[in-house]
Amino acid sequence: MSEVVLNIPHGSRKDIRLLYDKYAGMLLGFIRGTVQDHKRSEEYLVKIISAFASETKSSSASWLELRQYAQRKLIELAHINHEHNNGKLNNNEQANNYLNLLDHDERIVFQAVYYQKKSLSQLADLLNRNENTLRGQLKSSIDKIRKARGN
Repeated sequence: MSEVVLNIPHGSRKDIRLLYDKYAGMLLGFIRGTVQDHKRSEEYLVKIISAFASETKSSSASWLELRQYAQRKLIELAHINHEHNNGKLNNNEQANNYLNLLDHDERIVFQAVYYQKKSLSQLADLLNRNENTLRGQLKSSIDKIRKARGN
């Protein structure tokens, strides 16, 4: 796996190894399509598989269950990463001046819908927020980007 030090009970290591052997390739591809940073993708892979194994207590999980869990976890990790950087934008976001125009909530909604291909109803469920509020934030972010581009 990665050189990440995790406090994992010995019994869970077997479950993690089975999940890793079975799904790591597909999950890394899924994460890579969302995160766009190879090193961070690998870190998230280890965190997601470890957390999934400890929360589900089962190595017989399906790909669909793991992928849905990863979708929720990636949003959490994006929030944690944003807080860890004290609100500073990471390198991928700095490269896109249009995303810099958006406030934090607008950016989360825009990236989830545009890059992660989430529907507003999925996002509302994941974030436990009102779908109409998210729709307004998405519209506002699109309007800001269009205005900046001169469209």
